[in-house]
Amino acid sequence: MIWVYGICNRPTLTPPRRRGLAQAPLEGMREGALLAVFTRHERSVAEPAPDALWRHERVVERLMLDRTVLPMRFGSQVDDEDALRQFLVERQDSLVAALERVGGHVELGVRVLEPAAREAVAVAAPASGRDYLMAKLRDGRRSSSVHEELQALATEARTQARRSGDEVLRSAYLVPRRVVPRFRTAVERLQNAHPDLAILCTGPWPPYTFVDDAEE
Repeated sequence: MIWVYGICNRPTLTPPRRRGLAQAPLEGMREGALLAVFTRHERSVAEPAPDALWRHERVVERLMLDRTVLPMRFGSQVDDEDALRQFLVERQDSLVAALERVGGHVELGVRVLEPAAREAVAVAAPASGRDYLMAKLRDGRRSSSVHEELQALATEARTQARRSGDEVLRSAYLVPRRVVPRFRTAVERLQNAHPDLAILCTGPWPPYTFVDDAEE
């Protein structure tokens, strides 16, 4: 079983000397302009244990130090080297294009929460629901304002499905590394401008959100 951590540029640069899942050494497979970094295992190691997830992430982040990486999601496996090489051959063009697109970038995640508005509606919502709908409209306008300002600093941005009732925005931003300080300053400024919102910024992360098209 082959466990894949990432697809990289700079194929002549060997993988770092470190261990992956189950302490397996990192290996590299070169195909054209690509290098796949992987480990070998006798059986599937897709158990989503926190330490395994963290080890996968640390390998990807280490690769990002000296090359551009398309991070593979946790659990990306193929049966053998032939299957991995076939993937690299068949997806060569789309993978190279994706590497060029995310080169020099990182992913930043932003969540906007408005618990105060939700609590107010829960306490005093009229039978007609008018106040509830108006509150939702205001939430949408303010989250759009936050998103538009942050999107202007990013090369790409993708909004994602909300995961809780008090979450009014969940977005990922592909940001040039040099712009990360400006992006964080913008988040702080928006937080000061909207004290009733909770604006949470995480990262920088490998650009997981922005590589799905190349992997399909």
